[in-house]
Amino acid sequence: MAPAHPRSSASSSSSFPRGRRIRKRADFVRIQNGGQRVTTRHLLILVAAPNDAAARGAGSRRASLAPEPVPGAPRLGLVASRKVGGAVARNRAKRLLREAFRRSPELFPERVDIVVILRTGAGALGLDDVLAELRSVVPVLRRKAREALAGGRPAAGRSGPPAVGRGAAPAADERGAEDPTGR
Repeated sequence: MAPAHPRSSASSSSSFPRGRRIRKRADFVRIQNGGQRVTTRHLLILVAAPNDAAARGAGSRRASLAPEPVPGAPRLGLVASRKVGGAVARNRAKRLLREAFRRSPELFPERVDIVVILRTGAGALGLDDVLAELRSVVPVLRRKAREALAGGRPAAGRSGPPAVGRGAAPAADERGAEDPTGR
């Protein structure tokens, strides 16, 4: 007769405890709105400093049942839309990312919250492909984590062009000389 749980006790050291997961919608929204972005072909990685409630493990109505956060360890959240594929492909891709997170903790910066949004084609990746994509952006990921922990300010000397988005007035040279009103 086979044992009820085929998992060995050796795998518990590389587990993915609840304290290392991002589970609340508010945390996902906070990270997606204010996180530092790192992109690869199949992944969009968002890095943000943890909020105080997440760092303490508080904020839950069931505070006594709340998972105990692992000090200094990054927390991971995964998002996969139907663009990735059907349910089987989405779940497989998320499972591979969790496995990469467990097996290669050196790829992920300490003390940050990370949300990985899977892009189209991620469902066809293997574990080696996922690890290769993550390894290719480790220096950028670490820099973005430092920026997030410093309060979201980019590193000194790395200022980009001003963004012109909705509600922003275009620069004077973009308005055109013939229309002084800027319309």
